[in-house]
Amino acid sequence: MRTSTETVPRPRGRPRKFDADKVLAKALQRFRTHGFASTSLDDLAEATGVNRPSLYAAFGDKKAMYLAALARARLWLEASFDTLIAADYPIDKMFKALFIGAIDGYLTGESGPSGCIVINTAATAAGTDPDIRAALAEILALEDAKIETALRQAGSPSPQAHARLAASLLHSLSVRARAGESREALIAIAKDASALIAG
Repeated sequence: MRTSTETVPRPRGRPRKFDADKVLAKALQRFRTHGFASTSLDDLAEATGVNRPSLYAAFGDKKAMYLAALARARLWLEASFDTLIAADYPIDKMFKALFIGAIDGYLTGESGPSGCIVINTAATAAGTDPDIRAALAEILALEDAKIETALRQAGSPSPQAHARLAASLLHSLSVRARAGESREALIAIAKDASALIAG
């Protein structure tokens, strides 16, 4: 038992004064806009409102923060696909929900349509960084598997092949959104492709 003259040891370091998940969400948006290579720690400090030393203490270097942002995106994608699967839509309605939901997300961004962080930033960085390449491969495999599950459930005669085609269309829509194509044009592409895939 401590006497009145003893002091309680103070915890080492200062407690964080920010919500790490909210900070990571803001960092993800900055990476989505500018990409991995073109985003500096100063950019991330500006986007998150947290100074560089605090960011480094919480997340590590820029690459560690980027990989954490990709992991966050992966969790969001997994939850979104699980919601789509749980809805148990027929194939035409499933495609509509999948593609329009993706298009609406791709058209958001800090300063204009930023597309998908995975396709528009990780695909570029993966060429020279094995850790980012591994994270990209993991997310693409998840995407293929979840779309395949939704398609098999919806009665597709070739769920694996159709899932790869649908995933490839998502990637193209992301690039086209970032290039400035309108929502109407993107939806038209999605409708045409859906009709071909669904037969």
